[in-house]
Amino acid sequence: MIGFIFIVFFIILLGFGFSMVLTYQFAFVLPMIFNNGAYNISDIVSWLVNAAGKTTYVAIALFVVSGNMMSKGKLTDKIFEFFQYFLGGFKSCIPVVAVLTAIFYGMISGSGVAVVAAVGSMVFPVLVEYKYDRAFFAAMLAAAGSLGQLIPPSSAILQYCAMANTSETDMFKVGAVIGFSCALALIIITLVHCKKDVGDQEKIKCGYKELKRKGFIKVFKDSIWGLLSPVIILGGIFTEYLSVVEAAAVSVVYAVFVSLFIYKSLDLKGIFMTFIDSVKNVASIAMMLAFAVAFTSLMDVFNGGEIISSQIKKVVTYPSVFIIGSIIIMSIGMMFMNPIGIIVPIVAPIALSFGIDPIVYGAGMAGIVAIGSLTPPFGVSLYIMAPISNVEPIKIAKTVFPLWLLMTIIISLYMFLPGLSQWAYK
Repeated sequence: MIGFIFIVFFIILLGFGFSMVLTYQFAFVLPMIFNNGAYNISDIVSWLVNAAGKTTYVAIALFVVSGNMMSKGKLTDKIFEFFQYFLGGFKSCIPVVAVLTAIFYGMISGSGVAVVAAVGSMVFPVLVEYKYDRAFFAAMLAAAGSLGQLIPPSSAILQYCAMANTSETDMFKVGAVIGFSCALALIIITLVHCKKDVGDQEKIKCGYKELKRKGFIKVFKDSIWGLLSPVIILGGIFTEYLSVVEAAAVSVVYAVFVSLFIYKSLDLKGIFMTFIDSVKNVASIAMMLAFAVAFTSLMDVFNGGEIISSQIKKVVTYPSVFIIGSIIIMSIGMMFMNPIGIIVPIVAPIALSFGIDPIVYGAGMAGIVAIGSLTPPFGVSLYIMAPISNVEPIKIAKTVFPLWLLMTIIISLYMFLPGLSQWAYK
């Protein structure tokens, strides 16, 4: 009964336009009033304190700070120049370099939204200057940028791990396999598209010659600091020399050092303002996640997990059917909001009871969340790219749909065939 009241109030409050944090707050309190004695305010506070104590939140906060710092510190520009220097000699260089820059920046920031905003603002004007198709590359950059939430350090994976209590390092490894598979597919599609959409080749050659005049040493010296960032972060995590939180802390220190002393793109005031902006971004995410994790404690009050699990198992008897259902529910949910805080506490234990690999399943669900930023009407990446590209969000959505569908299929294959990625952490 409590669970029913919670869900009804949750949906109603969201429908009235309440934020996710306020919706969670009221949805916790109102069932308490209607079910006097089942739990009280002190229980809610205790659940939130226990939830907020997870080190995963520290990692999320620090990666948000480092991602913002690197974006404002112009590391993206240097990465773009590096790829252009080596790939500028072949016909499809600029589009491929644009996609590679988005993917590479995703390995630094961990946020799909940050990647779309930072890389889109810098790279898209270059694509327009060279007369490439606006709608296609608005969609492509949004799709490539969305992988920032799947390719480590992935914010979606960190959120999933906080709620499902799974290993961040192992899931990062599987997320990298799935994310780079999607990235490779996007690069191949870009190459195929550019057989017809060739752009202004004369202009491209002139730009490449100008960059070549700088010489390898100059380009390398300018870009090495940006290129080293994912090597330090992911190298530390994957070799297990650094924990995820330690790697996040190192990434912040590194971003401040490079922005302040190497590129000199930020001064002390700029760094301070970046920290302030990052804290504003993190605050709402942290509160939402705390309530999402506390939701599992609320479920325990009325044995909700067991009830839902038993009901699902009456209808769903095969793990493959459950995986399909999970993908469909999460994909539909992402069209209207980010439902990870509601869905994960319910599906994660059920997946475990079916004998599904929790690491692969979790990485796959994080992948669905990542590319969910491409699906209207909630698709955040579409609305970020629209003003940058001067293309209507609905037109970007139509163009991006085949890319979204392809990435959904790739993610689904890894979830159905866990052996394809288990080698990464076993």
